[in-house]
Amino acid sequence: MKAEEHPSPSPVEDLRVGEQLKQLRQDRSLTLDEVAATTKISRANLQAIEAMAYDRLPADSFTRGQIVLYGALLGIDGGQVADRFFFERDGGKKTRISTLQKSLHKQSLAPKKLAEPAHVSSAAIASILLLLIVCSFTAFCLYFSWNPFAVLTGKAFNSATAPNTLFHPADPATGNGGAHNQLKLQIFFKKDSRILVSIDHKPALEQLYTKGTTALWEAEKQLLLEFFEPDSADLQFNGAPEPFPNEVDGHYRLRLPATASP
Repeated sequence: MKAEEHPSPSPVEDLRVGEQLKQLRQDRSLTLDEVAATTKISRANLQAIEAMAYDRLPADSFTRGQIVLYGALLGIDGGQVADRFFFERDGGKKTRISTLQKSLHKQSLAPKKLAEPAHVSSAAIASILLLLIVCSFTAFCLYFSWNPFAVLTGKAFNSATAPNTLFHPADPATGNGGAHNQLKLQIFFKKDSRILVSIDHKPALEQLYTKGTTALWEAEKQLLLEFFEPDSADLQFNGAPEPFPNEVDGHYRLRLPATASP
C-alpha cells in the first residue's frame, strides 16, 4: 500500500511573520515607501514589523491594526498574521484580547484610522517663534536703553511723567518750576550728552543725559546751556522748535532769549 503523501509546506510559511511579510512584499516588487504611502503606516513601523523589533512598535492594538492592513495589502489574512506575530513575540503563549479589542477587530480597518499620531501644528510653531522674537526684541531694547517708538515718530517730546524725564524740583538746575516762569525749554537727547545749565544767572551745573531721555527747564529771565556734542538733541522753546546752536570756538552755546545779556 502506497504511503500517504503530505504536501510540503511553502517556504514562505516556514518563515517568521516579519520575514514572511518582507518576502511577500519583495515578491510583489513593492518598496517600504510604496507600502507606507498606500497604508499610511510609517516606514519606521514597517521596518520594525519586518524585523520583529517589538520595542520600536507602538501599543499592541495599534500594532495589530497595522499588521492587518499590511497583510491585506499583500493578499493574506491580516488577522491571522497579527495573531502569529504576537504569538511569536510572547514565546508561544496566546495573547489575551479584551472585549473592546475584539469589537474593534470586527470593524473594517481603513488607512486613515491608523495614521501616525498628529504632530505639533504649524500654527503652534509659528506662535512659539513669534513669542521668542518679541522676547528677544524686548530684551534688546532694555539692554541698550533704546526706544523704538521715538525712532518711528522722529520726535519724542513726551510729558514730564515719562520714566526718563529728569525734571525734578530737587534739582537746582530745574527747581524753578512754577506758574510765574515764562521761559520753558524742553530737550530730547539723540545721543549720550554732557551739558552745562545756568538758570536766571545762577552758577552753571553740569548735567549728564543718556540717549532717548527728555529734560525740561523753566526760568523767569534767562536760560544758558552749553553742549559738548554737535546736533546731540532736539529743542523746543515755549512750545516752538528751537534750532540747535552753531559751533563757536569749539562750543555749542545756547542763550534764551537770544536778546538776554550774557
